[in-house]
Amino acid sequence: MIISVATLSSTPSRVFLLRVASAIASAAAFGLLAAPVLSLPHLPAAFVLAFCFGFFFVGGTGYRILLAVALRDAARHTAASWTGATAASSLAALAAAIVLATLGRDDMLLLAAYALAINVAYLPVKLACLGAGCCVAGRPLAAPGGRRLDLRWLEIGLTLAALLVAFASLAGGAPSAAAILGLFGHMAVRLLSRWARRRMPHRVFSANGTGQEFAPLTLALVFTVGIAGCG
Repeated sequence: MIISVATLSSTPSRVFLLRVASAIASAAAFGLLAAPVLSLPHLPAAFVLAFCFGFFFVGGTGYRILLAVALRDAARHTAASWTGATAASSLAALAAAIVLATLGRDDMLLLAAYALAINVAYLPVKLACLGAGCCVAGRPLAAPGGRRLDLRWLEIGLTLAALLVAFASLAGGAPSAAAILGLFGHMAVRLLSRWARRRMPHRVFSANGTGQEFAPLTLALVFTVGIAGCG
């Protein structure tokens, strides 16, 4: 099958490619940054860790689809889920960090790598939102001069800021600070997004999955702060 240039330039194709880029870029970032935690050469370790991140991230993204297939419920909402991707990947990262901590390995580097990777993943996803025309603010976001801010561009800007600050901390030899800043920054951006769209989380175990990523992200942040404080 030959895919035409017109097909690739269509809005659904661009949105799909941006979401694929989100998974690939974040998995690569996680693998390359966290590779030293494994007793393997850097590139093989990076590949293994990137695959693990991608498995949970992509699996979480499509959990609604998998659930609909398992339940044979064609009417169930099956859109790709950022909530599911974040919840699954953060739980996996937290579990891996706990294992590393019990083994006396560098759990802070793994959590810092995850914090950076989840912010890397969010950037193409928000660009995809711009293309799809979704995730607009349900309440006005005013800028100086009386102009209205586009929520999605605000999220992109704040995510870039969190990513740069976290990366600077990691490059400066402070993985615990990188993990804390990256996780907190992403949670703050997500809470802003939900507040602006009038979709604040209220039931963690709701049927539509609204806000389910905040519980595992909070656990990962609390664990990170606790370990950093003990260190």
